[in-house]
Amino acid sequence: MTLESASHESDGGGAASRPPLVVLVHGTRDQASSFDPVAAALDGVDIVSYDRRGWGEKPVWDGTPADLAGHADDLLMVLGDRPATVVGHSWGGNVAVAAAVRRPDLVLSVALWETAMPWASWWKGNHGQLILGAIASVKEKVPGTQRQNRERRLFLAEASATLSRPFDLDHLTARCIAGYGTATQPPFGPGMRAFAELMRADVFELPDANHMAHRENPEGFAQFVRSAIALG
Repeated sequence: MTLESASHESDGGGAASRPPLVVLVHGTRDQASSFDPVAAALDGVDIVSYDRRGWGEKPVWDGTPADLAGHADDLLMVLGDRPATVVGHSWGGNVAVAAAVRRPDLVLSVALWETAMPWASWWKGNHGQLILGAIASVKEKVPGTQRQNRERRLFLAEASATLSRPFDLDHLTARCIAGYGTATQPPFGPGMRAFAELMRADVFELPDANHMAHRENPEGFAQFVRSAIALG
């Protein structure tokens, strides 16, 4: 796990003057540095991102994909004893929720950007079948580079984990916001709105954005992050 801190702290003394802490959790086939443009757009916020176990340019990895509990362990280690808003992109949203369920005292608010929950009866469409198709496609690939093989193993583990209930949303007490782009894949808009209705969460709709909004529209994604901070 590699930490990246993009701290935009104002001068001042003591903990009382510290800016809000936001931890950004990336999704599958991504890495912490993809949030760098978002962090640059968030003046006055203490931003921390990190490469989830196995991901990134120089991963610290023992060769075994972590389960969701292991990823939640890593996130809570990043938080330490400092309460924070946690923003999860895609599969990173599962990590954010799992940590919030375990430590509601540390996770002040949760922001989910297009986090798939096809295991839920209220999730719309045939997203589960799409994921199964992606899993089958990856399994059929011929061996590639060391990095490709590593990332395929990680993808298979994380994609498979989205097909069964990874946590109990009844135990999620942090205030939430669900975000999606209007130009994204069909399951995400209805799915995020259904999650928001279930959890009485806020909804953030970003015009013309897609699943990778943090890379392609960092200013818009930064607005999403600020909306999450306001909930805490």
